[in-house]
Amino acid sequence: MNRMQEIHRRNVLMLKLLWGFYLISLAVNLIVDQSIYVLYPPVGLTLGVVLLLLVASRRVPELAMFLMIASLYVFLLTLTLKYPYLVNFIFLGLIPLFTLLYLDIRAVLLSGILYLSTSTYMFIMLHKEMFSGVDRSDIAYVIIFGVFTTVFSLFFTKFTRSLWLKAEQSGNQLSNILENAEIATWSYHLSRSVMQLSEGIIHITGMPAESFEGDYRLLTDIVLPEDKARIMQAQKEMVLDKRSITIECRIVRIDGEYRWVQIRGNPYFNGMGHLERLAGVIIDITERKRLEEQVEHLAYHDELTGLPNRAMFNMRFEQYINEGTSHLTIMFIDLDNFKDVNDAFGHSAGDMLLKGIAGRLAGHIRDTDMVCRLGGDEFLLLLTHSDSTHASKVAERIISSLSNPFHYQGYPLIATPSIGICVYEGGPCDLDQLIREADEAMYEAKREGRNRYFIHSALSSMSSYP
Repeated sequence: MNRMQEIHRRNVLMLKLLWGFYLISLAVNLIVDQSIYVLYPPVGLTLGVVLLLLVASRRVPELAMFLMIASLYVFLLTLTLKYPYLVNFIFLGLIPLFTLLYLDIRAVLLSGILYLSTSTYMFIMLHKEMFSGVDRSDIAYVIIFGVFTTVFSLFFTKFTRSLWLKAEQSGNQLSNILENAEIATWSYHLSRSVMQLSEGIIHITGMPAESFEGDYRLLTDIVLPEDKARIMQAQKEMVLDKRSITIECRIVRIDGEYRWVQIRGNPYFNGMGHLERLAGVIIDITERKRLEEQVEHLAYHDELTGLPNRAMFNMRFEQYINEGTSHLTIMFIDLDNFKDVNDAFGHSAGDMLLKGIAGRLAGHIRDTDMVCRLGGDEFLLLLTHSDSTHASKVAERIISSLSNPFHYQGYPLIATPSIGICVYEGGPCDLDQLIREADEAMYEAKREGRNRYFIHSALSSMSSYP
């Protein structure tokens, strides 16, 4: 709200005050004097109508403010001159306090000057009527009271306006932050069934706040269908259970992009304890979700190759065991001459080779199988519904595939595999033990000349295959 709007709002309050004084005076005259002489002269009524029209026009709020103060002064002055009672004089002395409504130094100065000049004149000219028994030298007290009232009003206005300006600046800063950040405030009035959102919603949805004014379903319509159950549950908790909520869901922007948002809501009640409105904030958390996904991916995947790591391998194995999946095969793969590649061409060539091998290994397994990188040049494969025959075929395909060179800066690079195989056919098991047995079979393959595989059976017998 700007300054002119604020002055207009206070003009409306002052106009109500003026009309209130006028009606009270009329009522008092009707009761006490049984007359309506308060209407004579008709200055008060005329000014009241003029001010009513001026305030209603909203065109010159500052001029209306000064006329309002002058009208209040004229009304109380006329009342005091017509009925020179001390109580009316006291009301005249409250004009500077009435102008505190505007928190405007100009208004306070105007009312203070009017009161000081008028009170001095009345003390001198109407001394007998209003101040009988009071010495004329006591005019100093009247002046002191007027000065004190004016100075107090000035200090109060300055202090209050400084607080008001600070609060306004803070509010503007907060408003600017909310409008330029991916945060929007929302409010739904149950009695009017009207949804209101701040301008920040355009940064989240790509649509202006006006697009959602009215029915709240205009906002819930952009929520992904699979997430709408969360919205319905949140509404139930706020309206029926009268609880605050925090939920996360996905929306579709106007450009078709999916975004994650966090919706926070609180129920608000009127003085009778009845639910009046729901309000809260909508925060775009897409970047946070992406970071969480990246962190989770890094926790269970190898950073270089993108393959699952040992943690993911353990989880998948435990899952299959708990589901009762039998005939699991573990393959331990070690590259035979990977160190030579690193020494000859550098780590960049080694990294390229590992990525290429990871891709080829992943191409030889099914969706239910898994290949993971242990670290260095070691890989683990987990095959489901696999016996020694099936595992042998997979190993042979891997050996054949890795016999084809990778090319780095025009040079062919080959890293042959030594593969150890351990077949699990059910019963009590220890994954670490199975991996050790596959590791032992892999070393047997290396001792037999490399670029081959060995199968370690459950009876700890070894079988070598060139």
